[in-house]
Amino acid sequence: VVGSLGLDNIREMPLYSKPELEKRIGFGLGEKNALVTFHPVTLEKDTAGRDFGELLKALDVFPKLKIIFTKPNADTEGRIIIELIDRYVADNPGRAISFITMGQRGYLSAMKHVDVVIGNSSSGIIEAPSFHKPTVNIGDRQRGRIRADSVIDCEINRHDIAKAIRKSLSADFIRSCRKTRNPYGNGNCADRAAAILKTEAGRSIDIKKKFFDVDFKEVRI
Repeated sequence: VVGSLGLDNIREMPLYSKPELEKRIGFGLGEKNALVTFHPVTLEKDTAGRDFGELLKALDVFPKLKIIFTKPNADTEGRIIIELIDRYVADNPGRAISFITMGQRGYLSAMKHVDVVIGNSSSGIIEAPSFHKPTVNIGDRQRGRIRADSVIDCEINRHDIAKAIRKSLSADFIRSCRKTRNPYGNGNCADRAAAILKTEAGRSIDIKKKFFDVDFKEVRI
């Protein structure tokens, strides 16, 4: 177990200061800010619009919360979420902005300077705890992943999401996040992996593929 490679970037990449980030994205941060990334769940059908709509309704409960949306991946129904983001940003000028991609440096810099990460992206589980920032993790897209104490899980409905956001912005929870220990490590993952490979390279390891004949009668489909 060596940790997550994504954390090496946090340790080694020079991130933008808050003024630099604001200038680069053309968006001024407010008193409270959120980074929102929500992807469709590929094993669920016709749920993306409904689920993301619940998230948007929850965000409406916090009119002073400024929002940076990053758009979803190319999974099925991602276009539905993109259209909803575009409409929300158009209806909330100055309060919300969206990006197809911010680039790794831009995204991690945004994570560093916002107050909460919201959505169902693995970045809220793996990277956000290293910045000691709260994560509101919606639904079960990240089910099974190890979680830091800074992650708040909630169901996909506006009331549960709003409750989780309210908790994430509370002084007590923010204070507790300062003590968060990221279960995915503190960086140096690549160095640890390389050290293990160097040690193992001195041993005789058979890396050739092996195949085994199976009696077709034993196969159950």
